Amino acid sequence: MQKSLLALSILGAANIAVAARGSDNCAPEPPATCYPENCNHCYCLGPENYGVNAPVRPITCNGDWVISAAGFYWNAHQDGMEYAIDNHIINPKGSGNQAPLADIEQLNNLINAEYETPNFKWDFGFKVDLGYNTTCDGWDFGVTWTWYRGKANDHIEAEFDDNHTLLPLWSAFSPTAGSVLYATDIETHWKLQLNLIDFELGREYWTSKYLSFRPFVGLRIAFIEQSFEIQHKGGSFSEDTDTSQLQDAFNNEVDLDNDFKGVGLRTGFDTVWNFGCGWGLYGNLAAAIVYGRFSLDHDEEIRRASSPHDKIKILETEESFHASRAMLDLGLGIQWASLFCDCQYGFTVQLGWEHHLFFHQNQLWRINRIGDTNSTGLPNNNGENVFFQRRGTLDTQGWTLKVQFQF
Repeated sequence: MQKSLLALSILGAANIAVAARGSDNCAPEPPATCYPENCNHCYCLGPENYGVNAPVRPITCNGDWVISAAGFYWNAHQDGMEYAIDNHIINPKGSGNQAPLADIEQLNNLINAEYETPNFKWDFGFKVDLGYNTTCDGWDFGVTWTWYRGKANDHIEAEFDDNHTLLPLWSAFSPTAGSVLYATDIETHWKLQLNLIDFELGREYWTSKYLSFRPFVGLRIAFIEQSFEIQHKGGSFSEDTDTSQLQDAFNNEVDLDNDFKGVGLRTGFDTVWNFGCGWGLYGNLAAAIVYGRFSLDHDEEIRRASSPHDKIKILETEESFHASRAMLDLGLGIQWASLFCDCQYGFTVQLGWEHHLFFHQNQLWRINRIGDTNSTGLPNNNGENVFFQRRGTLDTQGWTLKVQFQF
């Protein structure tokens, strides 16, 4: 009896729900009417004919696919990349073939000293986007791939008659004579490989007749790979002093790798401030917290400049750890958009400035030797290594031109 009553209750509740829904069977609504503005610009739904938070999408008045491609010209920077101190004290070897130790020790005095940083270059990259605008309350979803390759190169020399000397900041080399490490020629090469994959679910809606707002949530997959190569020559690396400890000439090379791979949550909003006739000003902001893994390598070796050109390993270290990193994306620019062929197709062009911050991406360690004394050969293992980590934020910024097609 109780089971029969329970079955009748469930059946009655279902009949009430069907009756309340009436003829609404969740079928998609027919395409909305296109409303023309001046200058032959159209929109589908707006605050005049929809009500509160009228959806902007689908722009072509029906569910539509969105394809966009963007080319950009960006510049990358990163904190903590200083590779040498340019010290305005005479080169110790300038007065003769042998450098007195007393003159080398004078390099401990920093006179009008300046940090030397790699010269970060501008370079091209691209974005591609594939998405879909649904008829379900104007929701949209899509994926964007961003690819960029940055670089920075620098080369500085300290000639004997220039009255300045270079003090390396990343080398743990210790010459046979010990004392202060210095160089007369330093060359650097830094490379960045940036790959970002962003998945978004959003909804663009009208907040007024001329302003649209699109909040979104999603995921970010980030691959940020860096390599930093520093080459030292002259000075302590090919030093003959007034002591009995003579040393052959060597070329020194420091290789560092700083790679990050991770995935995390991303959210933000896009805005369009419409002026009419398809013209508008756009402003976008997004933030992400990405959890991933850092992989770090630090190698240093010297190679004899004369035959037999053999190598001596100075140090070799590796590190790997997991961490979360914040990322911030900003964009501001102008756009022009229009529909054509009876609102069946949409076309948008954007030109603006973008800025992206990748917090605490520089995780490299500097290693220097201090307290070293005279040695009978290389490597000179006297003294001790000093480890110093220079945290740094990576950023990219520049001009972006985007073309978008909807159908």
